[in-house]
Amino acid sequence: MVMRQRGFEVVTDAHRQHPDIAIQLPSRGSRHSAGYDLHTPTGFTLPPAATAMIVTDLRAYMQPDEVLSVYPRSSVGLRGVMLTNTVGIVDADYYANAANDGNICLSLHNIGPETFTAGAGDRIAQAIFTRYLLTDGDDFAAGPERQGGHGHTGR
Repeated sequence: MVMRQRGFEVVTDAHRQHPDIAIQLPSRGSRHSAGYDLHTPTGFTLPPAATAMIVTDLRAYMQPDEVLSVYPRSSVGLRGVMLTNTVGIVDADYYANAANDGNICLSLHNIGPETFTAGAGDRIAQAIFTRYLLTDGDDFAAGPERQGGHGHTGR
């Protein structure tokens, strides 16, 4: 049996926001691409100065010492659309949590002068798996078990 290392899955049916849509799993554009392209499940428009939450219906699994960083695609950023938190961080323990099953959401904000429009299935962001390091001896990460998503491990 092969042990799974890292990857993407559709969240469980109970946590789907788009149950009638075939969710496209992220993929890399070429064999040398670092990022996995995330696709919009539905189309949307984002007027100037507006913010929207895009629920992907995707979750990511990875090793305990890895993180998934999410960035806007350069073609999106050039049009003035950014992630409101600049870089999304998806921790390993976000996967399959009780509150939302690890559903990855993208909070997008349009700082450009024109309305941004994305169609269903458009590539909107890219996600990169990375291993991270811990400090010597003074790492006291003893917080409660993750119960949800955005901001649920503290303020």
